[in-house]
Amino acid sequence: MIKNFVIILLCILLFSTPYTALAVSEVTLNEVKRPQSAILFIVDGFGSSYYYPETSPLALDGSLLSKAKTGNLSFGARIADIRTKHPVTGIAHSMIVTGFSDANEETVGYPGATIFDITREHGFVNLAIMQRGDFMNMRSEQDIILFAENNSIDEPLMSMQTKNAPDGVYDLMYEWKMKLPAYLDDKKGVDKYSAYNRWGIDAANAAASDMIKKHPSRRFLLTVNIGAIDSGGHNMGDDDYMKLIESLDSDIYPLYKTALDNNIAFFLTADHGMSFATMNSRRGGHSSDKYSTKIESLKIPLVILSPNAVTGIIGGEYQQEDLAPTLLGVLDLPDNLQYGDGNAINIKKYASIYVKADSKYQVSLWNNDQKLSERSDSELIFSGLPLNSSYTLKATGDGGTFEEIVSLDSDKQFSFKKPESSFNISNRRLIAIILILIVNIAGLIIIRRIKD
Repeated sequence: MIKNFVIILLCILLFSTPYTALAVSEVTLNEVKRPQSAILFIVDGFGSSYYYPETSPLALDGSLLSKAKTGNLSFGARIADIRTKHPVTGIAHSMIVTGFSDANEETVGYPGATIFDITREHGFVNLAIMQRGDFMNMRSEQDIILFAENNSIDEPLMSMQTKNAPDGVYDLMYEWKMKLPAYLDDKKGVDKYSAYNRWGIDAANAAASDMIKKHPSRRFLLTVNIGAIDSGGHNMGDDDYMKLIESLDSDIYPLYKTALDNNIAFFLTADHGMSFATMNSRRGGHSSDKYSTKIESLKIPLVILSPNAVTGIIGGEYQQEDLAPTLLGVLDLPDNLQYGDGNAINIKKYASIYVKADSKYQVSLWNNDQKLSERSDSELIFSGLPLNSSYTLKATGDGGTFEEIVSLDSDKQFSFKKPESSFNISNRRLIAIILILIVNIAGLIIIRRIKD
């Protein structure tokens, strides 16, 4: 087991490009209101069919199900039709954070695969409070996480994992870990499930407020998962499922208000939905063959509140993998997800140009033959550009001058870097093979000595 772990670690180190802090130049050409930080709020098992006004949820037998009455869950920009291809908790969470349609829990651990890798490169703190979706690789991506070790609401077991938490955040999360029993005492049924969710929301609000107050200059991405709506759908039937959604609508308001008042982008979504066999069915599902193809299992909400985003209903058809590049775009961060195949949803009020370049290149942006900016860095971000405008991007270096005409209907990305030579790649692979052989030989020697 240890030998295999060492081999995997060596492969990761040698076959991939190291991800360290970047030298980034940010140029804002027009005044814009960009969010300082972001909250990614994932509601486990929350189907948009059960509260979006345009939808009418049906049971498997065709009967019309009731809908939750909500007032707070449609703020900002609401994506009318977005779906997951895989209504399974681990896979769907992996798709959310990688922007990759074929992602799984293993993919999340690959270098450069997630939104957390990119936010970390740009100086963000990654915080998480998760009742579900907190598999090993997801936890490892966080600077600190408070998570549930089991799926029990009757006897929840909470734990913490940290590697680089800002001062005071560990103590705050530990305090909230210890508060959970008081939320659940003397409650049962819907009240207990709602209280479990409420604890997660309140803990997230406390963490965000603490960062705002004690670390005002630090940008952060806070990932939250609440799990009791999924549990309610599985264990309590469609009527109680609606009640849990309505409780969420009330309980989420303080966290939403914290985001609104403190220039924090808020993303409300789900990993998957929920389906029921009949009206008044006592059990629902989403991942089994019986339920996994139903629209009620596949359609998820995506509602975005941000000072630089439009408001209202966004038409079109989108997929879960589109969420990660959309989140990065709202934060004015480049979509450099290593495996991502999703596309950003155009909700920003302006466009940005992201450039990767050899640091020796002079990169300039022009409009109508007028130079607007010129910089030299490994990564440049030109932000605040009007939509549907045109610019010329130039990069000048030893290899000559490269020029691109840019029409800004959305964010754009360009690279003026020489591709890595096949010689360097071959050398790295050769070194990897040699080291793997050394590890294997050492392992055999150790095993032989143990036997002797």
